[in-house]
Amino acid sequence: MNKKFISVIMAAILAVSVAAVGADAAEVEVEASKGEKGTFFFDTGAWNSSKLQFYIWDDTSGLKATKNGWSEANDWGSNKKLGGTLREDMSGEGNIFESYEVELEPDHVYFVIFNDPDHGQTFDCCLSVEAFGKTAHRTGNMLENPVDSEKTAEEAVFEDDNGTIILGAKLCITSSGKIQGQTIPAGTNRAHEVSTFVLKYLGTKEKLSGADVVTTDILDQAYSKFEVTADEVWEDYLKFETEPSYSKTYEENKDKYNKEEAKKMIRPTAAEEEKKDSDTDSNSDTDSSSGNSGSSGSTGSTSTGTTKTTTGTTTGTTTGSTSTGSTEATAGDAAATSTGDTTGTSAFAGILVAAAATILATRKKIKD
Repeated sequence: MNKKFISVIMAAILAVSVAAVGADAAEVEVEASKGEKGTFFFDTGAWNSSKLQFYIWDDTSGLKATKNGWSEANDWGSNKKLGGTLREDMSGEGNIFESYEVELEPDHVYFVIFNDPDHGQTFDCCLSVEAFGKTAHRTGNMLENPVDSEKTAEEAVFEDDNGTIILGAKLCITSSGKIQGQTIPAGTNRAHEVSTFVLKYLGTKEKLSGADVVTTDILDQAYSKFEVTADEVWEDYLKFETEPSYSKTYEENKDKYNKEEAKKMIRPTAAEEEKKDSDTDSNSDTDSSSGNSGSSGSTGSTSTGTTKTTTGTTTGTTTGSTSTGSTEATAGDAAATSTGDTTGTSAFAGILVAAAATILATRKKIKD
């Protein structure tokens, strides 16, 4: 009867606590999902554009921006939905256009292409809330399409008041092995950028020059630009076979996956390999010793857990506040069950009720 009573109380407390935490988590999630709204500008320079479209997309969600908000539809070329406003009150090298208002989330990756239907378009430019209130412009530098080296587009950048570039083309390695761009979007897995390049292009030739696309010299430059090590890139490369989030890229390129050749090209250090071997041996020793300590009854969290399931009389043989408290709870329960004494049961039930009241009070305080 006593055990049934305690079980009911514990179930009630669990339900209340889960509901409280779940509600608070939902509130925090809503709070965290709020982005920041704003506009930015583009100086068309020598284009002296009469109209300009701001093609903005969320690379994280796949949505596209329009004057009416984010959409799944691709409205490329639509001046009605993507057109900017000519600002005749602002002077620059060319005409200046202001974008429509857009809301950007802090943890998403965005890009913008500035498109003049009569003159052409710019290369993909990284976009974030840092661009709000700033003016982008063309640099005259032609950048290579990341997957087709025969196609190019002109670079566009945002600069701060000191002329320092704050947002530009995404740092990348193209299909010809060229490293270009300067902006690394927040949250980018830098090692993955390099390992993906190795996966896709190892063993291929650049179609214009016939040179190898992946070389040790190019990878050395990539390590420096992306601020990663060869060991980090190698570790990430190995994940293509095991990491679920890498599976799509792996399936598309698995005929090129070659650990032996990739390792020769990436060149992880011998020290890192030795460290991994050492960690493997250490883990094996730990697993072995843990099994022995559990069977010998020595003190520690593992042996205490074993003791709890077999006896309720070992309170005095264990040390440490955590193991003592855990063993005492078991001993009290064992005593109540074997003797019929309900003192321990009543006290335990009182503690659980108090805990439930505390959870409810805390949640109420958070909401207030």
